[in-house]
Amino acid sequence: MGVRVTPGPAEPSEDHALSEAVRARTAEELRAVREVASNWRTALAAMLTLVTAVSVVRGRDSIAGLAQGARVLVGVLLLLAVVAACVGAFLSSRSAFGIPKEEQAVQRLTDLVAAERARVHRAVRDLRVAIALTFVTLALIVASVGVVWYGPTA
Repeated sequence: MGVRVTPGPAEPSEDHALSEAVRARTAEELRAVREVASNWRTALAAMLTLVTAVSVVRGRDSIAGLAQGARVLVGVLLLLAVVAACVGAFLSSRSAFGIPKEEQAVQRLTDLVAAERARVHRAVRDLRVAIALTFVTLALIVASVGVVWYGPTA
């Protein structure tokens, strides 16, 4: 009866350890970006609700006394505000949750790093555009209110 010696588990290669570190780091970055994006999505949804509520509650009464051009301008400004808020809400949602898609398996570590970094960059880019659209939406709402309050009367 002899003793049988077998090799133990293989030690992870340096590439494997590095790839795991890259995945962990970018997963943390992506989580942080998505958390912030979720909050901005809520802000955009609130602005969209505001535009809708103002339009429905005040409706035609708020623009009835305005000149025809001013009424058209208010309508265009509110339409642009809704479009900006919708696009911003989509982008902040995409930044917060991503869009599921099939990804190719990576063969090299450099490809893995590039793919992971690209995901983070896409989420950050979407979030930046969504933040800008939040302020555009607010500016359009304020402009439409300004035209209603100070626009030429019929």
